[in-house]
Amino acid sequence: MLRTRAPACCLAMLLALFSRGVVGAEAEKPSPVDAAAAGASDKANEVRPADKLSIEQQQVADNFQHLQDLLLRMAELSELADPRRAALLQKTVRESEQRLIGVQFESLVELLEKDRLSRAIENQDNLRQDLEALLELLLSENRSMRVESEKARIREYLKRLNQIIKQQKDVQGRTAGTGRPGALADQQQKLADKTGVLAEDIQRDEEPAGGPPKDADRDSAQEEQPKPKETESQEGREREEGDKKDEQAEGGEKGEAEGRSGRGAENGGKPEDSPSERAQGRERQDSQEGQGQGPGQRPSEEQEQNPARRRIQAAESRMREAEQKLKEAEREGAVEKQEEAIRELEQAMADLERVLHQLREEEMERTLTLLEARFQKMLQMQREVYEGTQRLDKVPEPERTHNHEIEASRLARKEAEIVVEAGKALTLLRDDGTAVALPEALDQVRDDMGQVVRRLDRAEVGPLTQSIEEEIIAALEEMIEAVRQAQQEADERKSQPMPPGPPQDQPLVDLLAEIKMIRAMQMRVNRRTERYSKLVEGEQAESPDLLEALDRLAERQARIHQITRDLEMGKNR
Repeated sequence: MLRTRAPACCLAMLLALFSRGVVGAEAEKPSPVDAAAAGASDKANEVRPADKLSIEQQQVADNFQHLQDLLLRMAELSELADPRRAALLQKTVRESEQRLIGVQFESLVELLEKDRLSRAIENQDNLRQDLEALLELLLSENRSMRVESEKARIREYLKRLNQIIKQQKDVQGRTAGTGRPGALADQQQKLADKTGVLAEDIQRDEEPAGGPPKDADRDSAQEEQPKPKETESQEGREREEGDKKDEQAEGGEKGEAEGRSGRGAENGGKPEDSPSERAQGRERQDSQEGQGQGPGQRPSEEQEQNPARRRIQAAESRMREAEQKLKEAEREGAVEKQEEAIRELEQAMADLERVLHQLREEEMERTLTLLEARFQKMLQMQREVYEGTQRLDKVPEPERTHNHEIEASRLARKEAEIVVEAGKALTLLRDDGTAVALPEALDQVRDDMGQVVRRLDRAEVGPLTQSIEEEIIAALEEMIEAVRQAQQEADERKSQPMPPGPPQDQPLVDLLAEIKMIRAMQMRVNRRTERYSKLVEGEQAESPDLLEALDRLAERQARIHQITRDLEMGKNR
């Protein structure tokens, strides 16, 4: 975790230095009176505040470049051990390049050198937002925990929503029957209140802070009140004064400044947008016109609103209309409004189920990526141990020295490291909990690795040790193939519609892959049984080591039988 947060902490420190070094630019700039009061000799020796700021800004830019180099180095070092972290670090660097952060730093240094502080402060706001976006990206590595928390919340929403739908259908049935309208109106009111609480909970937990108000759907028709003319005039004057300062510093951009001032007055005194912002604004405007959105609508806020929450709020409104109909003893009108409420609630449930399905797909993609990287690392290490074992076995018995035992012990330690990696991969599989055969296969492989550790520690590098290592390598290759197949199927599912019915956690690997894994485990048991049978002299085994190996083999056969039954009973779903 410390390695994870190091780049984020560095970027946070850069943000602090950035804001402290440049946001105070206006405070450090001397007033005209102070400049006139200073002596000519003092002026000659004095370092201009703008020069000082430009130097500090250059230092921040250099620190950011160093941080970016550090991110790339960390990504390279963690690519095998933790590909998810490596991908995140590489994505952060790509995001920095796309946002032209290095170019923005250079531009700020140049503006400060030219004493164009007003324009520098304006550009700093944009750069600070980009840096904060990078910081947010670096802090997103604990996404797996957030996904699990989000899934739990959505399951709870679905549970509450399902109860509301059942209760609404019950009230609707009695409304269409012989239920008393007065009592039904009271029940409808309580159900509407319950629905409203659910909508508020979803808005509080799922929508961004500072987003649309709770009653955004109801109040969307109300237009914002215009600013007072005095405020517009004051803002326009402030903007015009800022432009004049830039004009004087640059010497000869008066027409451009007047154009900006005029546009600022037309826009209510707001600062002029950059060319890229103006282009984005035109694209948004074209999109709104194409969708028939009027000037009173707020598309960005609409996008931030949770679709399920909007549906639930609409259902609440229909329920209150049904309540009013019941108070007026209009059964048919009440039934119609109740039917509309049920449709909205069912659509909200479909929206939540879709989000739950997407979260599971994201979770599976992350787990499969980690598993493949872990298996690949284990396979590479195991092949190195196998090659070392073969090399030691080629040394004739009479020629083996103490160095031979030391080398075998070194291989045993390396094999022990593979056991640790297998344990980490097994934790990933058990945390997911949807695979049955794959965790068992990995557990058996880890047990074989433990045998190799013990045999190498005793410098037993003969054919038996090598055969176990060969089986480990074959098993790891089978697991990698199963994981890659699962990744391919996950990619194909992205282009397919969500299956109907209540959402269920998609198994990490499909049934066919699990069956193949069981078959592979059974084949390894068969081969080992044949090998052990050749070591038995007479009708019964007597060697303690062989008896222990046969006991482990019997336990393994029992486990294969058990997971086959578990798979048949659907425990992978």
